[in-house]
Amino acid sequence: MIATRAHSMNLDRNFINLIEEAQSVRNNSEVHELLARLTAVYELSTVAYVAVNRPGTMGRNRYVSATYNENWINRYNEQNYWQLDPVLKQGFSSILPVDWGKFEVTKSPLRRFFGEAVEFGVGRHGLSFPVRGRYGEKGLLSISSNMRLGQWIRLMPSWVRDFPVLAYHIHQMVLRAEGHREPKIKLSPRELECLKWSAAGKSAAEIGIILSLSEKTVRFYQDLARRKLDAKNLTHAVAKLYSHDLL
Repeated sequence: MIATRAHSMNLDRNFINLIEEAQSVRNNSEVHELLARLTAVYELSTVAYVAVNRPGTMGRNRYVSATYNENWINRYNEQNYWQLDPVLKQGFSSILPVDWGKFEVTKSPLRRFFGEAVEFGVGRHGLSFPVRGRYGEKGLLSISSNMRLGQWIRLMPSWVRDFPVLAYHIHQMVLRAEGHREPKIKLSPRELECLKWSAAGKSAAEIGIILSLSEKTVRFYQDLARRKLDAKNLTHAVAKLYSHDLL
């Protein structure tokens, strides 16, 4: 139990460190280095990030950075597997994490596709996390593992907790590496205070006591900040505070 708790605490620290590192990345070689570190920290088999419709590209090209075996990348391209790959098909059409274990792989093409992927080092279990950008771009962060199924299932809640946030920061990291700059967002002092205390784990009621505001007023400022940050929820808004260097 103590070892499990210590492992969880280490992952939490590494989670914050990875977000901070992503904010400092400025070129594509550093993007790949961070994905490799992410693979090692979470003890995964592979990590891959794919984006389409990036700002300024007119939707004509894809961005790919992955820790895949180079032979698998060559095989994937030679066989035009992007036309078959259900990870891409479902990932780019979904807003929720995609569990590879839900794919129907009894048909020959998909059975061969996933069988070859495993042969080339891709894990037997996988999850993909979609990102939707404000400029119409789409990103997809995919992770895979060969750990025992029981361990994968036990860890899945932590994957689903951490990786949507990591996917967002990796998406922003790639945009910066490609030369795109986000417009400066300005929050009022009250909006910033309310989000900062949210980032510290305080509830709206607790923040109200700290700032001498009603709980309703705190929620009002949080909602204003969330809209300015173009965030889906409060957790997303807090994550964006880090990416915009507002904390």
